[in-house]
Amino acid sequence: QIQFHLRPHTQLPLGSAMALVSSSRPTVQRRSHMQLRSVVLLVAAGLLLRGVLRYRDVAGDQGSDASFVFYKTSNLIQTVTVSFPGAMPGQHVMDKALAQLDKYGIGKENSIFGQSCCPDEINSDAGHLPKLMATYYGHSFPLGGLGGAPFAGKTGFGAFSHHVPDNGHVVIVFGPHIGFSMDGEAGTFLRTGQAALSTACGALVAAYNQCMSGQGWGSEPRDAQQAWLRNKLRHFCPVAATSKHPMVEMVTKAYEVIEEEMLSII
Repeated sequence: QIQFHLRPHTQLPLGSAMALVSSSRPTVQRRSHMQLRSVVLLVAAGLLLRGVLRYRDVAGDQGSDASFVFYKTSNLIQTVTVSFPGAMPGQHVMDKALAQLDKYGIGKENSIFGQSCCPDEINSDAGHLPKLMATYYGHSFPLGGLGGAPFAGKTGFGAFSHHVPDNGHVVIVFGPHIGFSMDGEAGTFLRTGQAALSTACGALVAAYNQCMSGQGWGSEPRDAQQAWLRNKLRHFCPVAATSKHPMVEMVTKAYEVIEEEMLSII
């Protein structure tokens, strides 16, 4: 889903996605000198589809067998669309979002853009929403940490919101991400230059494995962000384990707790 927030109880249809817009939160309103008109949240759990349009990722020992490529691609797309109905490419999401924002007079000239996405480098790959939005606005204020949680907190958001153009707007993309292999395995991703799959989101996969290990995992000052994810998700991990695609369930739950955290900050 995509969601925006401009004034309370306003909903904007956005094709297969949805836009919600809400007014500035009290934390922002107390800073009357900021002349901040609205905070817009674009909620997008990133779907990282490695090789859908990249033939070299699936050819390998199969040579140039087009039927093999078609089979693998179809399997991947089917898994994604079942797991995340209405999923769209990043460019389509951005085009729809910007068209709706334009109706409210929210453009790149009077707005500042930030994102609370996982620092995983693949989130900055070409075609992914955070990269597209940052390129469009010409800048990006990083608010997120592992899993996409807004670890910059109230202090970070306060600093960010003080940079907004006078009487302007704040636009934020936030949410966790999930990778899919060519075989449709959720939570894995084939990175450029690697022969084997790795995890995506690695922090969420690690949190799931840690919680399911039966070991006691307490707080760790040198790993505070992972401890936060683990604590927020530990009661849900056994539920996710019963699913055909545990990592789909994990990223969906992670979105819920991250959304709650984001809304409590702004």
